Amino acid sequence: MSTNIKISLALIILFMISVLSLFINKLTTPRYLSAPELLVNGFYQFPNPKNFSNFQIISSNNTILNKDTLMGKWTLIYFGFTRCPAECPVAMSLIKNLYSTLDSKGFNLNDKQALLITIDPENDSPNDVDRYAKAFNKNFIGARGDRPMLLSMATQLNVMVIEPPKDSHSDHTGHLENHSNNILLINPEGKYAGFFRPPFEEEKFLLTYQSVVTPR
Repeated sequence: MSTNIKISLALIILFMISVLSLFINKLTTPRYLSAPELLVNGFYQFPNPKNFSNFQIISSNNTILNKDTLMGKWTLIYFGFTRCPAECPVAMSLIKNLYSTLDSKGFNLNDKQALLITIDPENDSPNDVDRYAKAFNKNFIGARGDRPMLLSMATQLNVMVIEPPKDSHSDHTGHLENHSNNILLINPEGKYAGFFRPPFEEEKFLLTYQSVVTPR
C-alpha cells in the first residue's frame, strides 16, 4: 500500500472519529433552557428555590427519612398512592424512563434520586409504598408519613392533599382522586427548585430535567 493511500485512510478514519465524537457530545450535552423555555416545556422553576421545614417519614424496614436524605442530591418527589388507577403509574413510569435514558447515555445517577410519598397513609404501609416505588426502579424510594406530617409537607410544597372523611372506611378513595399530579424537584441544598406539570411528554421531561440539573 502506497504512502499516499495510507495517509488518505488515516485522514478518513480521523474524520470519522471526529464526526462520531461530535455526535456523542451532542447526545450527552444538554441544551440549557431559559425560564420561559422551561415553562413552555412543562417545568416551572422558582426564581429563588424555596426552603421548607424538616420532616420525618418512614420507608421500608422502618428506615427514617428526613431532610438530610435530600442533601447532596437532585430529588424528584411525587405524591401518590399504591391503589392509584392511572395518574400515579403514568408519573412513576415517566420517572423510570427518565432514569433509564440517563443511564443509557452515561450520566451519573449517584447524585439523583426519586421519592414517592403516599397520600393514603391510612392504608399504605411504609413497606407497601416502598415496594410499589421499587417496582418501577430498584433504586426508587417509597415512604409514608402520618397524616399531620403529610399535610405539613404538602402545604409547604404546594401539593393538594385532602383528608379522608371521618366516617370513611378503608376502601374509600374519593378524597384521593383529585390529588396534585405535579412532579417536584428538590435541589442538592434541600430546597424546592420547581415542578413538572402535566400533561407529561417524555421528550420534554428529559429535556427540561437535564437542563436544570446539569452544572453550567
